[in-house]
Amino acid sequence: MQSHPPVVFGGDDQQIRVENMTPQIRNGRLVVSADFRNLFSTRIVGTIQSGLPSIVQIEIKLRNASNKTVFRRLISRRISYDIWEERYTIAGDDTVRVLTDFQAVKAQSSRLEKEAITPPAALDTSQPYTIEIRAGIVPISTAQAEKVMDWLLDPNQTEEYLASENRASGFELNLNKLVSFFVSRKKSTYTSGWYKSNKFRIRDLKRE
Repeated sequence: MQSHPPVVFGGDDQQIRVENMTPQIRNGRLVVSADFRNLFSTRIVGTIQSGLPSIVQIEIKLRNASNKTVFRRLISRRISYDIWEERYTIAGDDTVRVLTDFQAVKAQSSRLEKEAITPPAALDTSQPYTIEIRAGIVPISTAQAEKVMDWLLDPNQTEEYLASENRASGFELNLNKLVSFFVSRKKSTYTSGWYKSNKFRIRDLKRE
């Protein structure tokens, strides 16, 4: 596939693209790596550097020979900037990185590095599979970001709990509309289309 620099500035009219998808076996698990091009438009960069956070959403699907989805994962990365400390934070599902260089923020956020999907033992080693990925980034207010990330990082929260919190704070969070906004707006300049890997078999993949 075509190579490209790890950090790319995207204009506001450029669609986000997923490139260089690479499945392999690492530590007994199926993993995938990919690059995201045009993730940071000038508008997104300006939003983050003004102090308002943005959330990167990466959706992964594994499909079998019948085109049935056998695995699905949604990855979230919250990017924020402390204008007083002049440092950036990337908060993921189980990691927090603090950086002072925006180039490093873009490089890390524009790369999916050997993300675990599922143990190969759970799959048919002779059957062809494909991986589909799409990515997006959404600038939102601080209040929205805190509530969204609390929900994304704690799947045990119930709708009743969220409804109670919404009444207490005066902020309405419609989960269905929110998730749809993140990952389903195919025509949005902030969300890529679906990108599909070539067909592969587990037994043929590189192992580490």
